Order: sequence, then structure tokens, then C-alpha cells
Amino acid sequence: MKRRWIKTMAAALVMTLLSGCADTASSKPGGTAAAAWGDGVSGAGTGGAGAEDAGAGAGTGETGGGSGDGTADSGAPGGRGPEGGGQARTEAGKPAATDTDALEVYEAEELFTRQENILSLSDSAAAWGISYKIEKVEYTESFGDRNLEHLQNYMPDVETDSQGNLLGDFKYLFLTITFTNTTDEFREINRNAGGISVIGASLNTLDWSNDVVYYDLYWEEGGPQDFHHWGLEPGESVTSEVGWVIEGCGRMTGADDTLAERMGAVGSYELYYHVKQFDSDNEGSFFIDLGVKVE
Repeated sequence: MKRRWIKTMAAALVMTLLSGCADTASSKPGGTAAAAWGDGVSGAGTGGAGAEDAGAGAGTGETGGGSGDGTADSGAPGGRGPEGGGQARTEAGKPAATDTDALEVYEAEELFTRQENILSLSDSAAAWGISYKIEKVEYTESFGDRNLEHLQNYMPDVETDSQGNLLGDFKYLFLTITFTNTTDEFREINRNAGGISVIGASLNTLDWSNDVVYYDLYWEEGGPQDFHHWGLEPGESVTSEVGWVIEGCGRMTGADDTLAERMGAVGSYELYYHVKQFDSDNEGSFFIDLGVKVE
């Protein structure tokens, strides 16, 4: 009798573990989101956490969104809030059946600028109390005599030789930029806040590269993760060289066969430094013509 009771309890324990694993696996549709681009003032933002982290949503289970404790009452997936995040669940704690397993695909909405927001290389532009002035442009495959210890390449398809020179259909775009705090208070800025864009025939704008891989100077007053930031007192400026990797037209067209149609022409395309007011639209943003083209 005692042996049968032990077997029964062991079987129940195994079923409980299996059920728990199934629930855990089904509650990870999102995972942890990638880091978002900063606004040029407060540093790089952090993308919302997925279901595993259960801390992304605001509010409680009563109003939707998770409070971060990962419990059913927090509004995380499986929570009891009437408007809570996550998919509906059955009484057994498993995802409810859906009409289709197909994933919805969303197309990014095209953004447009105005002619008066396209500036020449000699112009400066400002966003969020920081002025940006391009002092020098270098567009090349060569890394030159720059500090190799400051080359941080996070792009898996990009290869360099032992001297940091690019191989394949890529180029460096090195911009020497003067950043000025135009406010009356201390600002910690992001030197990678501005992206590199192209502009189509109908003034539609496309992000071409946000891949900052080089800074000539690191901000040593911040933590190790703050090397791309810089602190500026009111009216203070810093001039720094920042480097991007630019992907060639051939690779971009291969990945997006609608590119030429949307741009109104088959490359090459002028490159612009995008001084961003917002990431979601071009309201208040400016595009500085860098005088070079991606081929």
C-alpha cells in the first residue's frame, strides 16, 4: 500500500512539472524587447519586457498590464484583469484556442519630411535642447589610424580585417559632430541619437543605418555602459567623431525588393544625418545633407 501511494504521488508530481513547463513555454511569445533608441537627452531607452519578465505593463490586473511581480493577479499573461495583457486562458491555465495560428504582419508606415526641413551641411539643427553641427564627413572602407579598441561591431554580417578595414558591401561613415547644450540645465546626451537616412522623390524618409560602431572619445564620468553618452553643462559643447556602418544598395535592395519603387529611383541615394525630435514621426526633425551617396 505504501509503495502504491509513493508511485501515485510521483506520477502526480511529474504531471505537475509537465503542466508547468507547458505553461512556461506558452507564456513567452515576446521575450525581452531590444533596446530602443534614445531621445538625445536622457540616454538610450529600454524596450518593453516580454511575458517572461512580466514587468512591462503599467497598472494592475484590474486595469490591464503587469505590475511586475509575474503573478496571476498582476495582469501578466494569464492574469484575471478584464483588460489585462496576454492571451485568454482556459480554467486549466493553458492558452485558449484561437481561430488561426497565422501571425499578423504589419507594414511600417512611411514617414515624410518637408523641403524646409532638409538642411545643407553648413547648417546646424537642434532637438530636445541639443544642437548638432556636422564639422567633417568621411565615407570610406578604411578604418584609418583610429583607435581599434573603440571599434564595437555588433553586426553579424559585417567583417573587417585585422586593421578594422571593412570587407564586402559596407562602408564607414565617420561624422565629426559638435554637440551643444542650449538649455539652462545639465543634460546627459546620447551621441548615437541621430540616425542616417535617405529621402525619396516624394520626400518620404527611410532609416538607412542606426548602427553606431565607433566613438573617438568615451565619457568616463558615467558607468561602463555609458560610453556613448556625454554630460554637458548649460551652454557647454563637445566635438566628437562618431562612426556608422553603411550597407550598400545591393544588399538593401536584395532584402527589400520594394526599395526602388518607394524611393522613386534605383540607387544611388543621398545620405542625411537625421536630427530626431521623435522616433515615431518626423515632426520637428531635420535632415542634414552629408554630400555623399550610398551606391
